[in-house]
Amino acid sequence: MNCDVLVVGASPSGIAAATAAARSGAEVILLDRNMGGSFDHPANTFFDGMFRRAGLAVERDYVLHDLEGMRIVSPGGCAVEIPAAGRFIDRGRFDALYLERAEGAGVELLRGVSRSAPLAGSGRRVETDAGEIGARVVIDASGVDGLMARKEGLSPLKHPEDVAWAAEAVVELAGLGEERRFEYFLGSVSPGWKATFSPAGGDSATLGVFVRGHGRDVSPFLDRFVETFKKYKSADYDAREMKIVSINRGGDAIAALPGEIVADSLMATGAAAGMSGIAYAIRAGTIAGDVAARAAASGDVSKKGLSGYVRLWRREFGLEYRMGRASLLALGEMADEEIDRLALGLAKRDLHLSGSFARKGLSAGIALARARPRTILPLIRGLLQG
Repeated sequence: MNCDVLVVGASPSGIAAATAAARSGAEVILLDRNMGGSFDHPANTFFDGMFRRAGLAVERDYVLHDLEGMRIVSPGGCAVEIPAAGRFIDRGRFDALYLERAEGAGVELLRGVSRSAPLAGSGRRVETDAGEIGARVVIDASGVDGLMARKEGLSPLKHPEDVAWAAEAVVELAGLGEERRFEYFLGSVSPGWKATFSPAGGDSATLGVFVRGHGRDVSPFLDRFVETFKKYKSADYDAREMKIVSINRGGDAIAALPGEIVADSLMATGAAAGMSGIAYAIRAGTIAGDVAARAAASGDVSKKGLSGYVRLWRREFGLEYRMGRASLLALGEMADEEIDRLALGLAKRDLHLSGSFARKGLSAGIALARARPRTILPLIRGLLQG
C-alpha cells in the first residue's frame, strides 16, 4: 500500500490531520490498533471557549451534560467560582462522528500499527499488521508517548519530565452527575496540577488526578482524593454509597510544550507533540494535515518543506501554551498555605473572564497580582523557561 499521508493514531488530532489532508487533495490512510474500540484515557470534557478559540462548533450529538462554569477549590476549602460554559461528552460518540467525517472526506481507515522504518529517499515505510505502507509524509498522532517520532530520533516534547500523569475514576452516586460546575482541587492532593470532579449527568461523574513529578503510577493520589472528595461532599450526599465503575489512565502534556515536531517526511501532532486539550489538538492536527498535503503535492517533504506547520502553530498557540506552562510552574512552587491565601484573595475579586484569550490572560494576571503579588515572579520565570 502507498499513500501521500499516513496518520498513525486515531486521536482527535490524528483524525483531524487525516481529514484535513484528504480535503486538501491527498491520498490518506489513518491507522490505529484500537480504532473504534474501548475508550481508556481521561479526556472527556471541554469548555466552549476553547472550541471557539480553535474554530470549532459544539454539537449536541456527543454532549452528555452541560456545565455552567468551574469552581476552583484550595487545600483549605476556599472556593473561587468562574462562569464558563463547558460540556461533559461521550468520547465514543465524539470519535465516531469525526471518524465518519474523515471517511466521508476520503480517508482510508486501517487498524494495527507495529513499527516504522525510514525509506531510503523521500518518504517513509511503516510496518503494520496489514502489511507495509509507503507514505510521502507520516504524521505521528499516537498520544503523549509519541513512540514513532521518538523512534526516528525526534524529541517531540520539550519538557517530557513535566507531563501530568492521570488516573480518573468513573463513579456513580444518586444525583451526583446533575451538578452544574466542574470542580478543580489544587495543592498537595494532586501535586503539580489538579484533582478534578466532572459531573456527567444523572448519577455519573468522574474523579481524577493529574500529577506532575511523581511518575506514571498516580493511583495512590487517586485513592486519597476519592476519600477526600467523599468528605467534601458529605453534607450533600451519602458518599458511602458512591461506587467506582472503572478507572482510566493517561497523560496530559499541558506543561510539556512542543519540542522537535518535524523531520524529513515526519511530523508529530496533538499530545505526541505536547499539544493538550481536545479542541486545541484538533486544530493542531488540522494545521498539520493541511501542511502535509501541500508538501506531498509539491514533492518537497523535507524538514524545511514541512516547517510551515511549526510556524503556523506557534503563531496561533505558542504564547498561550507558554503561559499555561508558566502558570503550572508557579503553582508547583506554592505550598498549600500559599494556595489558600491566594484563593482567599481571588475570592474577593470579580473573575468574569470573558472576551479574547489576550483579554482573559490580562484580566487573570491583574487579579493574581493584586491578590498575591509574589506569584508574578514565578510566572515570569516560567515564561522565560518556556
